[in-house]
Amino acid sequence: MELNKKLEMISGRWLVGNCGKLPSEKNCKLVMMAPEGQREDMLDAAVAHAIKSHGHQDTPELRNELNKFLEIVEV
Repeated sequence: MELNKKLEMISGRWLVGNCGKLPSEKNCKLVMMAPEGQREDMLDAAVAHAIKSHGHQDTPELRNELNKFLEIVEV
């Protein structure tokens, strides 16, 4: 069975935030996904993770960097 059917994901464009693509002392491998239309929600989740798990502060610079880091994939 296809992964998107197993996860009950709708087909379309999805935002992906892959923490494993960024350097980290924790060697974090968290991956988050959200429908493309929920970019602000995805950014808020990525910021919350960066604060709680990696000790960052919620700044405009952090939000800008994480926003650029989000990738779009077709499911």
